[in-house]
Amino acid sequence: MTVPLFFPHQLHFPPLAPRGLIGLLLLALLLIGCDGGRASFTPDDIAANNRGVGLMGRFAYEDARAVFADLVQRHPDWWDAQVNLAIATFNRQQTGDEESALNILGQVLQADAHHLRAHYCRGLLLLNQGKLDEALIHLRVVAEADPMDAYAHYFIAQVLMQQQHLDQAIQHYQSAVTGDPYLRSAYYGAFQALRRASRTDDAKKMLEEFQRLQTHPQARLAELKYTRMGPKASAMTVDQLGAPPARVVQGPLFLAPQQRVDPPTDLRWQAGDRAVNLTASDVNQDGQLDLFIANAFDGTTGVHNAILTGAPADGRFMLLRDHPLARVAEVNAVAWGDVDNDGLTDAYLCRRGPNQLWRQQPAGTWTDITTTAQVDGGNADTRDCFFVDADHDGDLDLFLVNADAPLELLNNNLDGTFRPLAATAGLAHEGRAARAILPADMDNDRDVDLLVLYVEPPHAVFLNDRVWHYHAAPGFDVLQTTASVAAVAADTNVDGHPELYTLTPLGAVQRWQADTNGTWQPTPLLQLPQPGAAPNLAVLDVTGDGMPELLVSTASGWAVYRLEGTGTSLLFDSTSPALSCATWVPLVLTPASGPAVAGWCGNTGLQVWPPGPGRFRFASLTLSGLVDAGQQTRSNASGIGAKVTARIGSRWTAVETLRPTSASGQSLQPLAVGIGDEERIDFVAIDWSDGVFQSELDLAAGQHHRITETQRQLSSCPLLFAWDGARYAFVSDILGVAGLGYATGPGEYAPPRPWENFLLPPGLLQSHQGHYQLKVVQPMEEATYLDSARLVSYDLPPGWDLALDERMGINGPAPSGQPLFFQHEMEPLQAVNERGEDVTARVTTADLRAAPPGPLDPRFLGRLQSEHLLTLTFAQPLESRAGQPLLLIDGWVEYPYSQTMFAAWQAGAAYIAPTLEARTVAGQWVVVQEQFGYPAGMPRRMTFPLMALPKGTTTVRLRTNMEIYWDRIAIAYAEPCPEARRVELPVRDARLATVGFPLRTTNSQRVPHYDYARRTPLWDTRHLAGAYTALGPIAELITHDDDAVAIFGPGEEVHVEFTAPLTPLPGGWTRRFVLETGGWTKDMDLYTKDGETLAPLPTTGKAVETRERLHGRYQTRYEAGR
Repeated sequence: MTVPLFFPHQLHFPPLAPRGLIGLLLLALLLIGCDGGRASFTPDDIAANNRGVGLMGRFAYEDARAVFADLVQRHPDWWDAQVNLAIATFNRQQTGDEESALNILGQVLQADAHHLRAHYCRGLLLLNQGKLDEALIHLRVVAEADPMDAYAHYFIAQVLMQQQHLDQAIQHYQSAVTGDPYLRSAYYGAFQALRRASRTDDAKKMLEEFQRLQTHPQARLAELKYTRMGPKASAMTVDQLGAPPARVVQGPLFLAPQQRVDPPTDLRWQAGDRAVNLTASDVNQDGQLDLFIANAFDGTTGVHNAILTGAPADGRFMLLRDHPLARVAEVNAVAWGDVDNDGLTDAYLCRRGPNQLWRQQPAGTWTDITTTAQVDGGNADTRDCFFVDADHDGDLDLFLVNADAPLELLNNNLDGTFRPLAATAGLAHEGRAARAILPADMDNDRDVDLLVLYVEPPHAVFLNDRVWHYHAAPGFDVLQTTASVAAVAADTNVDGHPELYTLTPLGAVQRWQADTNGTWQPTPLLQLPQPGAAPNLAVLDVTGDGMPELLVSTASGWAVYRLEGTGTSLLFDSTSPALSCATWVPLVLTPASGPAVAGWCGNTGLQVWPPGPGRFRFASLTLSGLVDAGQQTRSNASGIGAKVTARIGSRWTAVETLRPTSASGQSLQPLAVGIGDEERIDFVAIDWSDGVFQSELDLAAGQHHRITETQRQLSSCPLLFAWDGARYAFVSDILGVAGLGYATGPGEYAPPRPWENFLLPPGLLQSHQGHYQLKVVQPMEEATYLDSARLVSYDLPPGWDLALDERMGINGPAPSGQPLFFQHEMEPLQAVNERGEDVTARVTTADLRAAPPGPLDPRFLGRLQSEHLLTLTFAQPLESRAGQPLLLIDGWVEYPYSQTMFAAWQAGAAYIAPTLEARTVAGQWVVVQEQFGYPAGMPRRMTFPLMALPKGTTTVRLRTNMEIYWDRIAIAYAEPCPEARRVELPVRDARLATVGFPLRTTNSQRVPHYDYARRTPLWDTRHLAGAYTALGPIAELITHDDDAVAIFGPGEEVHVEFTAPLTPLPGGWTRRFVLETGGWTKDMDLYTKDGETLAPLPTTGKAVETRERLHGRYQTRYEAGR
């Protein structure tokens, strides 16, 4: 039987799904049998249950379990609380938890055979245990009672796939897609089933749908992880019987216009000789939104522009006539942004003539830095300008739109200067004057592309290739030949792909979207009776229902239209016989009310339309990549360019941070998020301009929320945990030398070293039932390609110790990874840094309290503000003992990212690896080895052979500007140790599993610690797209260096067990362990080569037969995105 297929793009699914009849029926169904004892519940009981649900949302399973257990003890017949207890129990993942949860669920079903949540959870647990027939019975009960439960159908299909019932599995995958068109897992499951059923064409279509949803904000996965198992496997609050009716808002959308500023007594509003421009920003850093009105006055008194500061006491603005920006003439528009990431807003003035950049430092003090910043843009008439991180390197660059010259891109070098790039980047078209530029991620690949509107078509669309290069985009032929005077971008259907909205010279508004072939097609939305003289468009939510509206200039003002599929309906018209407003800007003055509108209305000056009562509630957000002034950042401090989507109840909404209006200039103000009648935003998902993903939970309605980018370690290397007799103890990271595509400059990448040997701390690894257990865990947004893992024991006679020839080698002899045996060490008598501080105690004990490296460069992660010197003096000449002298170092490094390396390159700020110098007996300093290397990651031990020391050396010096922490430094003397015994321990078992993310804490000096026992199932990470290794046994993938790799990603681990040696140690002997690994890692940094995909798979050039055979068998699990 052939099952017909359904694809979700055939229908339109609005983000604001109404609570319809089906939802009420499902709610009633869920409440069947769930009201036992309801009347006896006290408010405290309900509050306790809700608290437990909240704890589950934070993945605090043990705490939630304690809450539910207490409730169940007091109310043993409260079946929903029993199910909540079972859910908390099996998510805790301790030994015996699954059986305990099954017992709880069995008791519930004995009392209430129709309890769907109990059936569903029991079915999932039995499926996880491989008891397929029993699981199928429970899951089918759920699907028959609730046929729209997509997750029930999905897991039924998973069972049927394992039972080889392909046609039935396809039917249930199809039902899952019908029930939830955004459930990505259902498409991939259907793809696998169809492929196995030899329905190749249908399988291809399902795979395309799966990939199409990869970056869709509303897309979700079905997995055996909390919040991803479906609503019936989530802890449930005590629902009220029946939902309250949705409130119908009454009253106007905006109040009558108000003159919010007192007319000046000695200043005259200009009479229309120059175009007036409005922008908004918190200019004086007082937390209140201010207005800048370019060309507000006639300039006869030397005051040209009006700077109006917010006055919250009476809701009016106050004129700052003596502000230096008020006296700058010929201003067309202003762009507001923090150009130096110091936490203070700066201003770029687009002018008729040389432009000006004014820096605010300190707060309230403004300085014209145009000349030193090399940013005047020439003697053109710059009609528009805006800040954006065009190259995604953590700072703000500038785009200039000139009326009489080609457009320009001024790149921020982060050294206080800018450089022009438009010509070399492929953007400048000689002889063509641009009207406007719209920045937007047109191809949804995490960077900013450009739509350039010229005075005369054709227009141009440029896709960002990063590294200062753009290319013309295909698929925009119709748009490029359509006359347009304004354009904005918005993601109104919240599918991750922006729509473009344009305004023609004759007043027609069109929406542009890409069809399935990638061709952008127009949809006519509105025809104005008469266009406005100063065209302006905005797409933003002003009603508070979570759906953006269209704001457009009219002949004498502005109007608001509801977007309704292929048309519009008028909601508000500002037109008044007494007012004629040439330009306007939305203003977010209060967090609860949403946008007001300020307009410049001829002789009456500034008018403000406050929010009216005819709207729902809002919350407001301010984003910043800066936590505290002076700290290192990855995204710009103004938060410009972040993608924001919010989940409110059953609704999704997206908010624009680049250019929400098409008018010239750039405001910098809070984002207004409409939340309807809900009490809070459930969560906000943010894709920062550096490519980092972050989510924030539970943002209350009516409040302003400041969100800063979490400065977490997004990529590094996989972590190593070892069983120490009581727990899996965190050791360090591994394969830090094996990063793929790590950028060191434009088009330049560091070669990976595809192996690393790691010496485990003495006494750490303990056997368990005759086996040593190690875990290689990937907790970050990267992929690991593990080729081999060998555990080697070294038995050492009394008095001997072991180090490895290991480091991140830069220059000098390459590390070999071989063991270096020694009996003697010499610690320094004194250690002094470049600041004259004695740090001897900090470098003579390996205690994770390192010598302080000095102030950090706030611009670049892992770099110091100045060179750090560490001078070490020893009691004897370093060659005074027998053996080869070794520099023995315990320490760690803070790695920069690829993006950071590019940013530092453009600023001419090099990362200088440690250089070793020695002082001769004559007192002269000589270089022993230029940039020899450093510890390759988190805390570990490295060595460097001292083969070229001047005779008699007692003092050496380390010199670097990298953020390296020297914990312990000594000189060891390597000698042969013939008695040492090396044994490679056999692999007993190796498995790949999904385990979640160990809790990270970061101590002083960035010392990381991970707690394996405290793991969360989900984190703000994405998978590189590609075929990963199937979960389960993988021993044959990691026992040989053959380029056949085990590939795993965020939240996954390779657990390896080695057979412990049976031979006891002789008296006085010690046993040390070395983990020898082969493989690679790759992160998703925007500048990492091929950082979006697993491919191309790395290789050392070995024969391909084994690799292809094993990869064909194991690499069967496709993952991509979140």
